[in-house]
Amino acid sequence: MKIFLTKVIAFFAKEFHEVRRQPRLMLSLIGGPLLVLAAFGATFQSSNPFVSTVLVWPKEGIPGLDQDQAAKFIGANFYLTGVINDEEKAMQMLEDGEVDVVQIVPSIQTDQLSEGSRPEVKVFSRTIDPNAEAWTRSLAFSETNYFNRQILTLEAAKAHDKAIEVDSSLDGALKDYGTITGSFDNTELERAYAITTELQPVLQELLAILPPESLSQGNLAPELSNLYNDIHILADDLEELEQVLKKGELPVRQERLESTIEEIKSLRASIDIFIEVPTINIISPIRETYTNLRGSAYNLVIFFAPSVLALLVQQMAVTLASLGLVRERQMGSFEMFRVAPLRFSQLLIGKSLAYILFVSIAGGILTGLLSLLKVPLPVIPLDFLALLFLLALASVGIGFLISSVSRTDSQAIQLTMLLLLLSIFFTGFFMPLTGFTWPAWLIAYLIPMTHAITGFQDVMLTGTSVGAGELEGLIFIALLSYGLVLWIMRRQYKQVLD
Repeated sequence: MKIFLTKVIAFFAKEFHEVRRQPRLMLSLIGGPLLVLAAFGATFQSSNPFVSTVLVWPKEGIPGLDQDQAAKFIGANFYLTGVINDEEKAMQMLEDGEVDVVQIVPSIQTDQLSEGSRPEVKVFSRTIDPNAEAWTRSLAFSETNYFNRQILTLEAAKAHDKAIEVDSSLDGALKDYGTITGSFDNTELERAYAITTELQPVLQELLAILPPESLSQGNLAPELSNLYNDIHILADDLEELEQVLKKGELPVRQERLESTIEEIKSLRASIDIFIEVPTINIISPIRETYTNLRGSAYNLVIFFAPSVLALLVQQMAVTLASLGLVRERQMGSFEMFRVAPLRFSQLLIGKSLAYILFVSIAGGILTGLLSLLKVPLPVIPLDFLALLFLLALASVGIGFLISSVSRTDSQAIQLTMLLLLLSIFFTGFFMPLTGFTWPAWLIAYLIPMTHAITGFQDVMLTGTSVGAGELEGLIFIALLSYGLVLWIMRRQYKQVLD
């Protein structure tokens, strides 16, 4: 056992001093990525696509919509180049590439809305970027809701004023109906008939000016819904009262008159409630509130810092290990090791310890330097160190596996770059794994960085301990990679002197 450990330590010291004698390598591995991340943080503004637009506004304007306010709302999300009235000119600007999006707002009149017509806000683009298209469509939907809300707010304000007038008319009709004794002689019949016929157009006027049901049905406030319902009921009662006043028995007339009086009272109560409700509550009875229980989300630089750390640690380990066995094979060192004699496991353990030590030190230093970018330090140091060690172990194992199947340095470098590409696309680095189908998940779970990203985010940003799944995933990758390396290299190592 002592001899075994002596040989392992010899390889450990050999690799340790070989890397130590290259300070520029270590500086580039640690300082280079940090400078890249610092430059990213200093210059990054937004992850939203930059989309320029021109707004085509109708010359006659839109009732309830102020052009300047609409332009301000649109400019908060798009880069608004200007507001014009010429649709052809706007489309030519899009064709010439001067803008990315053209938004054409139609001429909208109140009578169009009451008739059930639905004018369209037309949005045109020529983008080939799916992210830009999704962003544009989302913003166009928000703008349409904004236009609808502004128009309906104006309609609701008018309806408030009209409701006050109608309430006064209903009060007068209620008093007049109350003076009818119920004998229904010719004088009272004429009076009741006149009140009924005068009240019917008043209700129709109120219905005409209320916010159109066709536009507000999706978010119709209960107050507005009740008002519509009571108006229709009273209108039906007035029609029936008009008919029984023309020809009907006395008890029927009396019953219908009492029913109409009760409906008038009910409608007045609904009108009083409707008048008291703010217009914005009528057309948008539900509003959203958002609360982040952590206070607020991190900015993108801080959020992606653990992912970048995982990528750098993985690639440092893979880069060092991927050339380790190739270099020994090309230098003819295997022949000397076999004559020594040395077991391949001793060589592998010694090299692994050296690389893991350097990568772990580099990862710790890099983590400390990230605090200069205001990235939180790990809240549970032991969990972080265990995760860092297992990430380095699994990554070194992957590097040795690359080295074992590579005949030259060039092949090892090419496979290392291929792993880098896989790590960027299939580990959740910038695209969530939930966006892929299951075959991609198999690739993701065999890359150490996938498990390290989640673990680093937990221990650095979320403030929780590393999940057992992340640690188990790294251990599985380490066992699988080292097992394959031993199986492949032992055969090559034994055949050196054959």
